[in-house]
Amino acid sequence: MRGGKTLTEVAFDYNLENFAAKTGTEQDKELKTRSLRIIKNRRQAKTIAPVKVILAAVMVIVVSVIMIYSQVVLTELTSEVSFYEKQIANLNTEYMRLQGELEATTSIKTLEEAAENKLGLAKIDSSQVEYVSLTGTDEITVAQTGGKYLLKEYWDNFIRFIGEYIPF
Repeated sequence: MRGGKTLTEVAFDYNLENFAAKTGTEQDKELKTRSLRIIKNRRQAKTIAPVKVILAAVMVIVVSVIMIYSQVVLTELTSEVSFYEKQIANLNTEYMRLQGELEATTSIKTLEEAAENKLGLAKIDSSQVEYVSLTGTDEITVAQTGGKYLLKEYWDNFIRFIGEYIPF
């Protein structure tokens, strides 16, 4: 039972004429009433303008070229930096070598050897030492001899001589 009706009552509720054979004119009439009407959409379909597509493609290409160029420049600069870092390392090594060589040449032992071998000098021994004893005043004067000192001495003597006879 469906909704309080028996099976025979349900069968009569259906319009069985819908299933009966129809004539050609009835079918045409039915088709006309059943046919769908096509209504044209008054709104235009959204289309992508070819100019926009081309512009977007050009922008993508330009951005790609700029990124590739920046990577090339970055690579060149990185290689240049590494080249200069290697030069700095080589120069630091050379500096350390020269610094060691300088310390070796200015050491006392090296200077003594150079004085003995190249200049023919020898270390002083006790037979070469002379002691001088000063009596009286502890004053040492160095004699001034030679061209300009001799003239200066004559000039000073002349001024003293004149100063003795002419009062100022």
